[in-house]
Amino acid sequence: MNKEKFLQEVNRQKGTKTNLKAHKVMLSDIDNIREFLDMSYLEDEIYERIDEASSKMVEARDIFRFDMMQHLGGAEDDLMRLKEKLDELGVDYPQVINDFDAEIAQRESAAEDIRRRFQDMGWDAIS
Repeated sequence: MNKEKFLQEVNRQKGTKTNLKAHKVMLSDIDNIREFLDMSYLEDEIYERIDEASSKMVEARDIFRFDMMQHLGGAEDDLMRLKEKLDELGVDYPQVINDFDAEIAQRESAAEDIRRRFQDMGWDAIS
């Protein structure tokens, strides 16, 4: 029962004996419900946070795409060229080359994890 209907009912029953405590409780409940429903500012807050999150996701995707993956690709390319030069010279790879291979593998694994997280949130990490 909304407040207007309630007040109409109270007016209709004027002159008859009514239980004022019950009406007081109902009015209090109506006011409480209205107070809960008047919190539309929360909707605005949620929309603002969604917009902020979307902006942060674009930033994260750009960092992944233009910084992380570009640097990883550059390291892979340079390491491949260095290995080719060492192979041409007939020189064994120094330990640092193996260390770089291992680190690149770790970075590629991290990149795959990041791609999966983007996909889990409905984002394409590359586009």
